Amino acid sequence: MVVRDEKTGQPTMFQWQNRKFVIREIIAEWQDYGFSAGAPRKKDWRMRRHRNYYRVETNDGDIYELYHDRGLKIEGGKWVLLSQILRD
Repeated sequence: MVVRDEKTGQPTMFQWQNRKFVIREIIAEWQDYGFSAGAPRKKDWRMRRHRNYYRVETNDGDIYELYHDRGLKIEGGKWVLLSQILRD
């Protein structure tokens, strides 16, 4: 589950493994409109990904990457927690 800012659509909080993480800062964000590796040779714009990626820092100082897949037919898209970035 992800809670987003109503104006910007950016994530402000997410839940993972029954734990809530408040986002202190969005470190980076980018879009991906590319094609998946398994896309056919004849590509069509409808086959592109429509994802917004975010690298965020939570209130406990941990860093995560997540993305919002807007291209799915699910209302509101789908959020995916991609990774936790480990600190040195």
